Amino acid sequence: MQNHFKRSPIACAISLMLCLGAGMPQAQAQNTPALRAQLQEFNIPAGQLAPALRSFAMTAGVTLIFTPEQTDHKNTAGLRGVYLVPDGFVELLAGSGLEAARVENGYVLRPVTAAAQAGQETALPAVTVSASRPLTTEGTGSYTASAATTATRMELSLRETPQSVSVLTRQQIDDQGLVTLDDAVKNITGLVMQKGYYSGNSGSFSARGFPITNMLLDGLPTSMGANGTFNADNADLVIYDRIEVVRGANGLTSGSGNPSAAINMVRKRPTADQQVSLTASAGRWNDYQLQLDAANALNEAKTLRGRTVISVQDKDNFYDVAHDRIQHVYGILEADIAPGATLTVGAHYRKLKNNGGYQEFPTHDNGAQLNLPRSTTLGNAYDFWHQTDKTVFAELEQRFGKGWKARLSAIKKWQDLDTIFSSFGGSEGAYTQNSQAYKLDNQQSSFDANVGGPFSLLGRAHEVSIGVSRRKAFNNNYGDWGVRDTPLALDPFHWDPYAASRPVANYDRWATVSTLRETGLYGSARFSVTDPLSVIVGARSSWYDYTNERSHDGYKVTREITPYAGAVYDLNTTHSLYASWTQIFQPQSAVDVNGNLLKPVTGTNYEAGVKGEYFGGLLNASLAVFQVSQENRAMTDRSGPSPCPGTGATFCSRASGKVESKGMEFEVSGELTPGWQATAGYAYVSAKYVTDSNAANIGKLFDPDLPRHQFKASTSYRLPGDLQRWRVGGSVTTQNAVYSSDDASVQQGGYAVVGLHAGYQFDDHLSLRLNVNNVFDKTYLQGIGWTGGGNTYGAPRNATLTLNYKL
Repeated sequence: MQNHFKRSPIACAISLMLCLGAGMPQAQAQNTPALRAQLQEFNIPAGQLAPALRSFAMTAGVTLIFTPEQTDHKNTAGLRGVYLVPDGFVELLAGSGLEAARVENGYVLRPVTAAAQAGQETALPAVTVSASRPLTTEGTGSYTASAATTATRMELSLRETPQSVSVLTRQQIDDQGLVTLDDAVKNITGLVMQKGYYSGNSGSFSARGFPITNMLLDGLPTSMGANGTFNADNADLVIYDRIEVVRGANGLTSGSGNPSAAINMVRKRPTADQQVSLTASAGRWNDYQLQLDAANALNEAKTLRGRTVISVQDKDNFYDVAHDRIQHVYGILEADIAPGATLTVGAHYRKLKNNGGYQEFPTHDNGAQLNLPRSTTLGNAYDFWHQTDKTVFAELEQRFGKGWKARLSAIKKWQDLDTIFSSFGGSEGAYTQNSQAYKLDNQQSSFDANVGGPFSLLGRAHEVSIGVSRRKAFNNNYGDWGVRDTPLALDPFHWDPYAASRPVANYDRWATVSTLRETGLYGSARFSVTDPLSVIVGARSSWYDYTNERSHDGYKVTREITPYAGAVYDLNTTHSLYASWTQIFQPQSAVDVNGNLLKPVTGTNYEAGVKGEYFGGLLNASLAVFQVSQENRAMTDRSGPSPCPGTGATFCSRASGKVESKGMEFEVSGELTPGWQATAGYAYVSAKYVTDSNAANIGKLFDPDLPRHQFKASTSYRLPGDLQRWRVGGSVTTQNAVYSSDDASVQQGGYAVVGLHAGYQFDDHLSLRLNVNNVFDKTYLQGIGWTGGGNTYGAPRNATLTLNYKL
């Protein structure tokens, strides 16, 4: 029996060529010079020459012959961009004294001739198509990425990055039928999505035991998180190419926040060639969606390129009454305005109109769930959530040659929200329901300027990146937290959501208006110390200013230093050991007995592990152990005066609270065998109090409603032979039992949710895919709260049929 799990680089290249050839017209399937002369995308990091050449040959689909003696002790500056194969060889071999000579069946490595040496010295740089991005996952068909930038701003492969990095690719998003950011987080290793604790359309995200407070858009930090009552962070994935996640403290690129993770959502970019996709889907609960995604060059020289994505969705929810209508319009233009310079401008409009509100339940007084049907809603038919997000962005990139480039990026986002939702009170047998009404008028902007590239020092190639960033967030929230003077009596087993009429809210009852400004100077450098050892060091200096615009007070942090250090040691061409020490900070408003502002909460992440990169980067794997310490948490200072002078608080505070999180993570992602893509990840996290105002908390779980054990996996396989038009796959997410941090009697047992999908490719243009979610119709809670509310069901079994046509 043939063993499909054993493959060599040559077998991978041959299999890939055969698979590509099988889907092409016969004339194109031949190994002709015309085919090999096409532009191809490469993302090969700096390092030892031999593995770089092997990776290049596999990606290009060409045969290269050389001996170990030719490449021994030779390095390369790497290759990133879109090149012709001959030009790629020239760039990769620059300074090595070698050249790739064309022979009948491929290429052979030989010492560079005098004529070729002269030509290299005077030749112009290889022409690249600037619309292409070597980090792009769209069109690769892969469940892994060649590189990521979120950790350090430098384009490093996952193996070169001394932190835990996951990338949710466009292929995964499409195969699993993921629609929202909530869906994405549920499928990323080590991340937790919970829904119901905060009202609204969005879930709450956590990692390594702490809430995630930072989301980046194309690498630009933006603020996120609930305002204490509701959460408006959700996003739809239709406009994004991939989602990069760096777990642990990531203050170098994010600024302030928790030592949990940074989520970087990377948008789709224009293409130089025509690319048009029409998608229609229909699913359970009257879920209908139409999408148009079109990209092309807009002039003959292909120096102006554009893309637009238009999407509309109309659907009911799995619980009664609720109905959603979602609209997207996204447009982006890229222009090569000068040699090596590209200007990008774009805009995104998203409108969500929910009528009927969102589901959440109270429990019995003993914490046991009410076990209501999953279709139940205890809200009112007049509940609604109307949200409009408008975003504009711009980027100017200048490539200077020899790998150096500078980039200016800016984003401005407006978020308007109008909502009424139901909340609960009372106790078993005497539950009550009231309405809360809020409006939100938020704005935030983010700017970043950075420059970076390779340099030589002591005969070795290194890389550096430096920059400045600034973000501003203006929040204007106001509303009524108890619209009815007398709450409604609630019988959860006999509730009519249409019985009550909409009350009149007093929007002057509560308000919060604030402005946050954060500025940072950052820099990082990757030093190639020896052939196997590279070291990354960096730091960020931050200025943080928060102002309450109503009371005109606030707090500031000046020149907070956030260090970064990591090392990667290559055991061989496949495996590397790594270790890192990273930090992040979060300002706090509490004061001590002297009236001084407490020092910021600091999060420190210690991490070590091993990474593997197989089959030329087609498959990546990592195993990490970590310890995260969050220190300087505000603790009640009962030894000081009461009340605390100048504050009105019962006691002052002191910065001595500490939470420590320990755990491990494992992930493998990419192509296991030709046609078989998969990703699987396991995370164990145990976050406990080390010191706290309440001595009884010490040694207890910090947030027990977060799972300690998680396993997530998804896969897709293209059937062989005559069945190759079919692709089948599935997914599973599982976690251990948890209990509420507000009331230990409210619990959720461990569970697993399984999904399946199958797709059929009719021809080069038309495909059909069926996704079945929660195949075994598991009843579970996607979020637990307290006895008075915040408990929310996960969706029952459902199916979606998607038809896609590519012009």
